[in-house]
Parts: sequence; structure tokens; C-alpha cells
Amino acid sequence: MKDLLSREGFDLPKAGQIIQGEVINISKSSAIIDLGSIGIGIVYPGQFYDNPDRMKSLKKGDRISAMLVELENEDGYRELSLKAAQLTTAWEDIRLKMEGGELVTTTIANINKGGLIVEVSGIQGFLPLSQLSSEHYPKVEGGDTTKIVQALQKFKGQQFTVKILDFNEAENKLIVSERAIKEGAAKEELAKLKVGDEIEGEITEVTDFGAFVRLSDSLDALIHSSEIDWKFIENPKDILHAGEKVKTKIINLDQNTGRVFLSLKALKEDPWLKAEEKYPAGQKLKGKVIKVRQNGAFIELPGDIIGFLPASGLGDKNISEIIEAGKEYNMAVVSIDPKEHKLLLTLEKRGNNVLSLTLPELVD
Repeated sequence: MKDLLSREGFDLPKAGQIIQGEVINISKSSAIIDLGSIGIGIVYPGQFYDNPDRMKSLKKGDRISAMLVELENEDGYRELSLKAAQLTTAWEDIRLKMEGGELVTTTIANINKGGLIVEVSGIQGFLPLSQLSSEHYPKVEGGDTTKIVQALQKFKGQQFTVKILDFNEAENKLIVSERAIKEGAAKEELAKLKVGDEIEGEITEVTDFGAFVRLSDSLDALIHSSEIDWKFIENPKDILHAGEKVKTKIINLDQNTGRVFLSLKALKEDPWLKAEEKYPAGQKLKGKVIKVRQNGAFIELPGDIIGFLPASGLGDKNISEIIEAGKEYNMAVVSIDPKEHKLLLTLEKRGNNVLSLTLPELVD
């Protein structure tokens, strides 16, 4: 057949070339393809599509694209592969999509600790955690892997819009990004902002460590729990709520990562400006313990001032054996530094004597 076609002036296809034909017979053992002037092709089961649903849908009369594996096998057929053609055309489609900056809608197929598994043009790809949009990025303090995976589970089966970042057909690697879609617009907006600006936004989510605020369709920011108010906030969810619009002040910008950090308390008068007059060294007072740690306790004082009671000034006993969160105790001011927002306290001994304590004993 090969010699005959050569004598008649036909250009024979080469192995690896994609050719088209019509299905004229299909069975469990093979599919026979009419390739027109270049002969009859055959597809064996191992060269059917990877997708079982697509393989089952193949029927007589269908026009298909296949890769030529062997020009002429022992039975005189052109041996073809639907699977190889599918992959070749898929990678070409991916290349065109990436070069054109095309946005792709993909379904999340699975999850792992590093991100989400997606599929583009029949090719499995990866959407890394770092390439998720702020809307979908798991809000897990401390980066606990188990909690991150749990947070990602809800996305399985959902559709995301992504851009292709990188691919390598030889390594079967495909990387996509959701964040890249908004990144360009976000950088332009970020360039217009500066530290000290007052800006309005809408709270999108409140967590244990703060609140996320949407400044625009492409730019989000964070109000850390320590920036909500001058007074101690045990749970940000008691103060802020999703959907609430807030006016804030920009306290930090990171041009490299595109992160914006906001403060609510920066719009209020700083109570530490007059704290030295109200709480001079030696001043006796009552303070409420709001949090106890191994190195000391945080004490709430009138006027939204938070002082610190170092454990090092309480003797050899464990601090939890001496004081308890939620209770008030008689104390005295050891020192105050309004610029650093630091006020050191000590407990009063019996007979109104004060325990001695010096600044170097403070454990940060």
C-alpha cells in the first residue's frame, strides 16, 4: 500500500502527525477509521481517550482527530492513537490560552495541602495556595496545614476562573493562578495609596486574628485584632461583622506582596498621650487581669490602657498560682513609656509594700 500510494504521488503522513477520519466501525477490541485517500486506520483499546465518558460516546460516523503511531502495522492498517492526539491538541490549546492571556473556567477536582487540583482542556493542573485570590485564600492563623486542607475542602466541585501561569508538556506540568487575574489592577491601585491615608471598605470576613476588608474589586486589606481598638479585644467577632462598612487608616503597605494593613484605632485619640500624667511611677491602682501568660499578665486599666505585670517580679511561684484572669488586684506602676505604649506593674504586698521590679526584668 505504501509503495502504491508513493507511485500515485500521495504524500504519506508521518508518525506523530495528527490526521482526521471517520469512524466506520467500533467494538471492544478496536475502532476502525476511514482516513480517506491515505487508507484505513485502527485504534486499539490502549489508545482510546483517557476519559471513559468520552470513549463511551464514540460512535459510527463520528469525525475524529488521531495521532499516527505507525504508518502500516502487520494487518496493513494505519495504527492510530486518540489519547495522544487529545493530549497534543490539549497542550497546544493551553499554549494559545497562556500566550493570549485568556481567562479559563475550571472545576476544582481535588485538594492537597499545597493547593487545588484543576483540569484545563483535559490536562490536570495545579492551583497553588499562593495563587488563590484573597476571597478564596484560607484564613488560618499560623499556617496550620491540617486546618488549611480542611478549609480548602469546601471548594471541591466548584468552578474557579484562572489564568495559565506556566506549563511544560514534557514534564506534564500545568500551573494556573486565580490571583494573577486581579494582580495587575491591584498593583495600579496600590501605587495610588500611601501610609496615613484614610480609606473606606467593606468587611468580608472576621476571624480570630482580625478582619478582612475589601477596598475594591481587586484589592483587599487586613485589620489585625490589635488594631481594632485601644482597649483589649478578646474576640474581633464581637466588634466587627461581615458586610459592615468601615472607615480606616492605612498603617502599612507592602508593594511586593500587595498587602495592605489597616487600623481602626489609629482614627481615635491615642490614650497613651496623657497616660504618663494619669499613671506616674509609684501610682497605686486597681487593675483587671485580662490575659495570663507564662512570662506575665496583661492588665486592663481605666482609660483604655493595657499594662503588663511581669512574672519575674512575683517570686518563685508560677504566675497562674498568684493571679487569675477576670479578677481585679491592687497594683502599683513601676515604670511607663508612652512612646512605646509600655506600662509595667507590680502587685502590692501585704502592708501596702510594693514588690521591687526594674525594667530589665521585663520579658517581651
